[in-house]
Amino acid sequence: MTPRFALLASLGSSRLARAIGLALLALGLSVVMYWPALASYPVSQGGDGPMFHRMVEAAKVSWSRYHELPLWNAYECGGAPLWANPESIVSSPLILLMQPLNTTVTMRVWYVVHHAFGFVAMWLFARHELRLSRGAALAASVIFALTVAHGSQYAGGHAALVGFLYAPAALLFWRRAENDARFAVGLGLLFAWMFYEGAPYPVPHVTLLLLAETLTRAWPPRRALAVAKSGAIFGAVFLSVSAARLLPVLDQLREHPRLIVNETDALSWQTVTDVYLAKVHEWRFSQGYVWGEYIGYVGILVVALCLVGVLFTRRTEAWYVAVAALFFALMLGHFATYAPWHVLNTHVFPWKSMRVPVRFRLILLLFLAGWVGMAVDRLPPLVARWFGSRAGGRARVVMLGLALLGAGDAMGYSTDVVRTKFDGPIAQPVVPGVRLTMGGPQMAGFIDQPRQNRGRLECWGEWNFTAGAPQWEGDVPQARSTDPNVVVEVANRTQNTFTIDVDARAPGRVLVNVPYDRGWRTSIGEARNQDKLLVLDVPAGRHRIDLKYWPAGLTLGFFLTALGLGSSLGFLLRRRRT
Repeated sequence: MTPRFALLASLGSSRLARAIGLALLALGLSVVMYWPALASYPVSQGGDGPMFHRMVEAAKVSWSRYHELPLWNAYECGGAPLWANPESIVSSPLILLMQPLNTTVTMRVWYVVHHAFGFVAMWLFARHELRLSRGAALAASVIFALTVAHGSQYAGGHAALVGFLYAPAALLFWRRAENDARFAVGLGLLFAWMFYEGAPYPVPHVTLLLLAETLTRAWPPRRALAVAKSGAIFGAVFLSVSAARLLPVLDQLREHPRLIVNETDALSWQTVTDVYLAKVHEWRFSQGYVWGEYIGYVGILVVALCLVGVLFTRRTEAWYVAVAALFFALMLGHFATYAPWHVLNTHVFPWKSMRVPVRFRLILLLFLAGWVGMAVDRLPPLVARWFGSRAGGRARVVMLGLALLGAGDAMGYSTDVVRTKFDGPIAQPVVPGVRLTMGGPQMAGFIDQPRQNRGRLECWGEWNFTAGAPQWEGDVPQARSTDPNVVVEVANRTQNTFTIDVDARAPGRVLVNVPYDRGWRTSIGEARNQDKLLVLDVPAGRHRIDLKYWPAGLTLGFFLTALGLGSSLGFLLRRRRT
């Protein structure tokens, strides 16, 4: 091997070794934070966790028992969209990769892996954008990814919000995309990944982060043009690669717009103080939501270091202060008619369909963590200039020690909170029913019903528009007719399909035991909505009717996703070779 190639191989192996080391560090720290949850196995998650547990269980059953895409949740609300549910995480590639695992394990791995992703994202942002040292980047990454704001939000059951942990990587990619189209493509792929993971809040909120940052680079016109070009590339990649989920979700939002009422929450200054400094707090208090939506403890030490970092923010980082100020104002909620959140929540889609403005704290934490890192790196040189290099070295040790001590305290509290969030039922063994039916005697526990092949008519979750359809319960035929001219002879079903044999002496109507959604397609007759129930108007004759659920836009979406993914990977590989 020539010296030149030996040097390249050495550099490559060194970069790979650092990447592996960073990944192992992130994963190890994430495991430490979630250790109480891991140690409590087989107890499942509490809070809103059972809702997502059940969604994932429905997806696993769809793949393993029926060999179908997880398109329709036959076990909730009498039946409801699963793939196209904006809150659903079952379209995530990670969920598919964890198909062999049981759902209790899957949910734990979901959180551990995403917190590790968040650590790596903040590390890369701190090292490559803020130019922090490794020690400062370590403190910043722990504060962002492994403290209680994120820990409580997700361990408390909000599995679809984990995309907030990608915010530092998104901001890094977006700022680099101005001069390198590969980062624009990478950002589009990252956003598509987030969207497949659910992200009803992270995608719009992180988009707002990028839009706010873009305003700081809108001059001169030549620079604005470069930013616009990278934005066009990013948009094309995101819209195409995410299309297999984006188009069905947009169709659902168009058909069933979410109306938010009584969203008037505005943070008091006492609550702002409590968010970052209170370990003990009443669960219900004067604000609009429970304390779990506000909790963000980092401690007095981290807050003090953050304030020091603000003082040492450089002129070239004025954008950092401006964007942080905007997100602080957004977090405050409806404090005035001109408040940023009030304007968005009142007038702008998709924020008109959202609530809980304090969730902006999950992005604001990125800036707070960065300022702690700045304090660690930028105060000691000033001490050295005033008092000599030895004093500067000591200041460096002290500042890093204080930062790691504060980060460790905040991470330790997050671990304590995570311990309280895994208090749900233990999944029980069940005997699956021969047929998929609604309700009936001897129903298994809530999280076990999909494996039992039983659905329920009750609903848990925001996407419950199918509730109230006049369905029937018990191990009885899943299609029937009230028309004497129409006889239903056989009715078999899976999660996404019905096969119905009908003998119709005259045109008539068949009732199907599933709520109506326009994604239901029939091979014979017409699918219609009768008081929320799916009914089929069939012609005279003997028919075998194949009824299947296929969300609107999914076929086009798969085509666009394949096209976008192939084009993106081809572009990245070609640019790498050149």
